[in-house]
Amino acid sequence: MVVHILMMKQVIQVNQRVELEAFVQGEWRCYPSRIEGVDEQHILLAAPLKGGVLEPVSIGSTIKATIVYRDRVFEFDSVVVNRRRGDVPCLVVEWPQELRPANRRGFFRLDVLLNMNYALLAADEEVDELPVPEKEGLIKNLSASGLFAWIEDEEGLDIGRRMVVDIQLPETRDTVLGRIVRKEKVPEDHKGRVAVGLEIEQITPAFQDAIIRYLFEQQRERRSKGIL
Repeated sequence: MVVHILMMKQVIQVNQRVELEAFVQGEWRCYPSRIEGVDEQHILLAAPLKGGVLEPVSIGSTIKATIVYRDRVFEFDSVVVNRRRGDVPCLVVEWPQELRPANRRGFFRLDVLLNMNYALLAADEEVDELPVPEKEGLIKNLSASGLFAWIEDEEGLDIGRRMVVDIQLPETRDTVLGRIVRKEKVPEDHKGRVAVGLEIEQITPAFQDAIIRYLFEQQRERRSKGIL
């Protein structure tokens, strides 16, 4: 689905927070950014920073921007045509040819500290009704498609097993179904916990968007404090 040009101008507005993906020093990197201005031909995006230093995004390079708008997530591709100095240094990019729903699985991860409850499913168990997750864990890293958490080890907690996880965001919570893709010991943890990486296999679009909005807000707050 491609968004109509009129809606595109409703979504791409000044002060909108965006996730900016740019090719920097030989690799694709993601940064928090903001739309600082628009005209009929160009969009001004706050130039990406790392540790308070401008990242070297080349003129002529392609960027991808992701925007949350009215509980929906969109993305577009564009080309950097200039740079602008000032109190807020900016990248000048062309208006995109199209605006499309975002591929949520490709979203950035962020270190967090969030409570969760979980239940381990039996091997190859068919899920007609998800069990109530009651065991406690701590989410250390989160994205819209996966998480990394510290939990207590137990028999059967193996790579490939599935878990039901109740993710507790500050403003909302919901249950997802994930598969363990990574497991390792937590060094020097007095509780003897293990760290597991989960790939989320079942999640409602509404809660996936809620995670994305939470991560955007966390990026904004951390950037304002100079943490990012």
